[in-house]
Amino acid sequence: MSIKRILVPLPGSVGHTAEIDMALSAAKTLGAHVEALFISQPTPVTVSEYGGRTAAGALTSYAEEREERDRIALDARERFTRACAAVGIPILSANDEPGTPLAASWREAEGSYVEIAVQRAAAFDLMVAASATVMESLMTIAEQSLLRTRRPVLLAPSRLQGDLTGSVMIAWDESPECWHAVSAAIPFLQLAKSVQVISVDRDASSRKASQTEVLAYLRCHGIGATAQVIEPHLLSVGDTLLAAGAEHEAGLLVMGAYSHSRLREMLLGGATRHILKNASARPVLLAH
Repeated sequence: MSIKRILVPLPGSVGHTAEIDMALSAAKTLGAHVEALFISQPTPVTVSEYGGRTAAGALTSYAEEREERDRIALDARERFTRACAAVGIPILSANDEPGTPLAASWREAEGSYVEIAVQRAAAFDLMVAASATVMESLMTIAEQSLLRTRRPVLLAPSRLQGDLTGSVMIAWDESPECWHAVSAAIPFLQLAKSVQVISVDRDASSRKASQTEVLAYLRCHGIGATAQVIEPHLLSVGDTLLAAGAEHEAGLLVMGAYSHSRLREMLLGGATRHILKNASARPVLLAH
């Protein structure tokens, strides 16, 4: 699999420095096109809000709201333009066709953050979002994109500190979702300086066969890796993975999403929900 189109949704009215930096870093690493999708979500207006106003007053209020949304969109676009210029990525105009894969573009839409982002994600190889510790709406966009489009999602940390070509850690549980995540991450894994396959299990012998299989798969793609099984001790699987990522100084964590049903994870807890809520220190690539 190659990654040549990256989508970064930008819900309106908030800052998006981490997600933009993450998307541009991935684009530079992979030689990909990145589209920034700025989404304005109009404030719903109830009858009671305009009940005591004249028609002219209601129109004035709407015009002021529209003007504010336009101002926020313009500010966001200017920040994106500066970020692209800082890393040497050209921005295409609306009518330009990319002459080389490495380029950026800007698009604006109005409506539901989640619905617009998920619908657009189907046309891309990778979506950049974030965990709830960075922004709740981006976590929801990430979750719905995973479940509805089956596109991989790259969660941006709260602050990008390294690059994506250092150490990569694969959270291995031998599920189909995990195999999908490994396959989706191949472009990053092929550029990584080191790759570690980490399983969380109290019985190391139960993971030996599947770890041997994934190491063989990676070798076929020209990727050398090592494998390890760690015990969860008193931590949850999600906390154990985040702690292992910190210990190994992983620049990227790769894992399958929702190996169990989403309902089960919401009711009983699970690694995917934990990562979606708490991953803020390092990038995480998820696939379902």
